[in-house]
Amino acid sequence: MSRPTPRARAAAFALGATLLAGLTGCEWPDVSMSPGLGAAAAETTEAADPTDEPAEETAAEETAAEETATTDEVTVPTPVRPAGDLDAGSLTRALPAGDRTVVVDYWTADQATTWTAAQDKTIQIAAHVEGGDDETEVLVTRFAATTDDGTARVLAAEDRGEFALMPPFSYTTALTLTEATPAATSLTVTVQFDLLVETEPGAQRYFRQTVLDTLELPLLQEDPS
Repeated sequence: MSRPTPRARAAAFALGATLLAGLTGCEWPDVSMSPGLGAAAAETTEAADPTDEPAEETAAEETAAEETATTDEVTVPTPVRPAGDLDAGSLTRALPAGDRTVVVDYWTADQATTWTAAQDKTIQIAAHVEGGDDETEVLVTRFAATTDDGTARVLAAEDRGEFALMPPFSYTTALTLTEATPAATSLTVTVQFDLLVETEPGAQRYFRQTVLDTLELPLLQEDPS
């Protein structure tokens, strides 16, 4: 084989240099992911984020929570006033006294359902005897009325006279109940009749009987404002 001439070697070297320069100026394509595919995947991930909530649902939930809080703040239980003995304006009680009955009528011109602790309360009382014979003398020797508001007990009235109670006579009086303890929610009125009953007609000898009765008067609480 003949050796290449200097000219041939120079030509081969020039061709190799040209090929090398061509390869060096080229860039390999990025085959990791298509640009279009990468953007679409990112948009899909953002749209599917489970932490995002529709604005309308969030606003509705906030409104419902505010309404519930407002309702809880303004709801105040109202005390229930129990029925009172003089709510109808009058009351009659029949109280046993041996073989007789002491009938007591109570009434008021006030509106008992609106009574408060601070008000004066006026009550009329009338008592008479029913039953037994008409000849035996029956006397009232003491009448007393006390009030109890749960804190203070007060003697509201007392009468120590001596009054006939057999028919057609009766015992009548009026009570004025003054201011009770401000925080009182009710007033209990106890009435007492001390009777002297003749042992037999014309004997001028007597035995004592005591008759008791109570009234329950609920009181409204006044607005402190």
